[in-house]
Amino acid sequence: MALPLLNDCLCTRILFNEPGRLALRVADYITTDDYTDLRPLLDTALHSSDTARLYWEMDYFRGWKPDGQWKDLPFDGTVTADFARITLVGTVDTLSLIRPVMEAIFRAELRVFTLDQKTVAWDWFVEGSSA
Repeated sequence: MALPLLNDCLCTRILFNEPGRLALRVADYITTDDYTDLRPLLDTALHSSDTARLYWEMDYFRGWKPDGQWKDLPFDGTVTADFARITLVGTVDTLSLIRPVMEAIFRAELRVFTLDQKTVAWDWFVEGSSA
């Protein structure tokens, strides 16, 4: 079964999406279009549970694609809820790119896992939930 894509591109796939639980696999660069598509998913997950969780897996992630529109997208300033848990999965390099961003935006319990720890990471993401 193919995983749903955002923007019909191979950059972001939805692994799991239920109220309060969102799991994504991000590859390559995050663009303005990715942000535009991700924002409603993140908002829905955040506002559909008091214990919302995010699983963010990075596969060949390279960061953010420079774009003048990024300055007009104040995600961190408009988030009105918070995840209870954020699971970050990637290489040491990709984790060092995304962790400070997630820590600046969210006050969640955050744990990082390397790609060879995906099973442990997923177990922590779903622990105590019906996922």
